[in-house]
Amino acid sequence: MFDFFWHLRGSVCLNDADADAALNRVEQLLQRQRKHVSERGSGYLAFDDPLWRNPFGPNWLALVIYDRGRFWVEKGGNGRRLRYDLRSLHGMVFCLFAACTAFFFGLAGSGLPGGLKFADGAFAWLYGMNVFLALVRVPFSIRKAVKSD
Repeated sequence: MFDFFWHLRGSVCLNDADADAALNRVEQLLQRQRKHVSERGSGYLAFDDPLWRNPFGPNWLALVIYDRGRFWVEKGGNGRRLRYDLRSLHGMVFCLFAACTAFFFGLAGSGLPGGLKFADGAFAWLYGMNVFLALVRVPFSIRKAVKSD
């Protein structure tokens, strides 16, 4: 019901591009983003890369917050589309833990209102800013990878 908090879904029009070629370019994008492709089949690919696998890796990559994802080619009335579903559940849980820690610091210093304010600010900053940046960077990166020749 509330999975939109930790999922990013979207699609890219493939025009006349070959589905396998588009998935190959997405696989190259995932390699550049240091995401290990765990499954590849006819018309789809998936990655599963928990955040604890490389906790001190580069944090400037567009897909850094996503721990699992799936890309597939779908044929519809308007042609083929590359669809994707990316999950950032591990990142959200980490940020909730950090928010709980901030809550206890705020609770000790300013009571319940201060704790709630600290927790809200910590979660909004840590998770909210990561998701905000991902909403801009990830679709752009996927579109650029698929459209490049």
